[in-house]
Amino acid sequence: MDHKHVIQVGEQLYGINYPDNDHLLFAYMGHTLAEIQSFEAILCFTLSAIMKDNKAKADFEESMQKNATKTLGQIANIVKSHLKDDQLSEKLTKVKDKRNYFIHGFLRHYGWPMLMDTKQERDNKYIQAVEEMETLQKDLRELHKRLGEHVAENNLAKIGYATMNADGEIEVIADNVA
Repeated sequence: MDHKHVIQVGEQLYGINYPDNDHLLFAYMGHTLAEIQSFEAILCFTLSAIMKDNKAKADFEESMQKNATKTLGQIANIVKSHLKDDQLSEKLTKVKDKRNYFIHGFLRHYGWPMLMDTKQERDNKYIQAVEEMETLQKDLRELHKRLGEHVAENNLAKIGYATMNADGEIEVIADNVA
């Protein structure tokens, strides 16, 4: 079978036989999912750090294990209870809702596999879907940055936040580790 796209990872070759629109959609979905899971880990980490600084709470590792079993909604609500910024709390709720929509209803919303009447209609739906995922990725990165700044500014936990920029370089967002 001939493959439309061949990608080499190490010595292994992988053939991808999706139409270009699906290939793009699936690549963006994978990237968006990675951004979501990274942000969820950041929220768990943040919550664990906040709870650790409260002397009555379990140590950091134990807290991380407990938080890893919670839903995103549970973690977001607990984190929000520690925030001192209503706009940041609202942004966290909005991003959580967008994440839930992406995980549970995104493809259904766009009628994937985009079985529209014309190629132009299909292309427009793919473009809208990709733009929506780009917006969610941007929202996640912005919230990550704002959350790190807020935790540091309000001394909620001794924690450092960093992110990787588009060039693959690590950028420190906020550092409250003394």
